[in-house]
Amino acid sequence: MKTILKRIIIGALAVSVPVGGTIFYLSTQSNSNEKEKNNSSEVDNKKDDDVNRIPTDAKDTSSHKERIELFRDSYDNKEVVAVLSIPNSSLDVAVVQHEDNEYYLNHDADKTEKIEGSVFLDYRSDVNSGRKNIIYGHNGNEDYMNVPFAELEKYYDKSYFNNHQFIKLEDEEGVGTYQIFSVYVETNGLDYMLMNFDKEGWIEHLSYLKNNSLYNTNVDVDASDELLILQTCSHNEDYAKYKDKYLLVVAKRVRYE
Repeated sequence: MKTILKRIIIGALAVSVPVGGTIFYLSTQSNSNEKEKNNSSEVDNKKDDDVNRIPTDAKDTSSHKERIELFRDSYDNKEVVAVLSIPNSSLDVAVVQHEDNEYYLNHDADKTEKIEGSVFLDYRSDVNSGRKNIIYGHNGNEDYMNVPFAELEKYYDKSYFNNHQFIKLEDEEGVGTYQIFSVYVETNGLDYMLMNFDKEGWIEHLSYLKNNSLYNTNVDVDASDELLILQTCSHNEDYAKYKDKYLLVVAKRVRYE
């Protein structure tokens, strides 16, 4: 089990390591991991009672579609699915999605091979939909590297969190607003990457994400919430002794408009 999980993680989501050294592989849902299958009752990721999502026919989505199309045209890439931003920060970047979680580790949004890779959505996720979206990006502490997720390192400081509690994720239909409820560094396992849960497992998953936060965000989460996880490698010296160390910024959706 542990061996299989090791194959599906960004083993080097730090640009200081050659791309060839990464061990991130999620080519198909069927081989993602056996534990997920055994613990899941194949609950549909999409909620039946999606009270936060405004019906498509109740709003004008033209501006959102145009914005995404502009990015697609700019990069000449139809795999641009969203724009991710943290208000009042430097993070404002196109999000791409491929048929696996390997391609964009070392390809830019214009599909040029590049060690910095891209910010990309897990291939199992449906942008702004379902119970859980995961977005990955490289991190780096070299000044010459242009890696947007280096911004996430600032969340070690609670004062930064206090002023940057919300994440925006815009797709063709609208903008999801997510409120951060947990910031932590995962060093013990990869269960945060699981997607399918039965009711009890989902509640346990939420509790784990919440209770491991580096500080109390005073933001509650419950079983009806839909999640967004931003993942990158940690460069914080407090975690230098760990081989695997993944900084997670975890948020719940509070609005879609």
